[in-house]
Amino acid sequence: MEYIKKDYSDIQSVGKDGITFTNGDKIVFAACIGKRYNSAICIAERNIVSSPPYFEFFTNYKPVRIIFNNRGLFSKYINNKNFLKLQMQINNAGYSSYDLS
Repeated sequence: MEYIKKDYSDIQSVGKDGITFTNGDKIVFAACIGKRYNSAICIAERNIVSSPPYFEFFTNYKPVRIIFNNRGLFSKYINNKNFLKLQMQINNAGYSSYDLS
């Protein structure tokens, strides 16, 4: 399946309604519900053991995949930390993601 790829570093903000990127693009959490799983709160799939780790959101046109591809010293630690931070922000907004790990 094709998807739109975004880097985690492109995120400007994460709020209760969704994710805003530095270029103005947005992922609206409520619009992602019910696209792939029969759930009232599941908006994405996630895989922390993939290379690179990612979240894939069930957006209307094409799924949007946010990848964690920081490189260099401590990159695995930083990518995992950012991954878990995004997961907590999604959960705190009242939504969930399906774990593929």
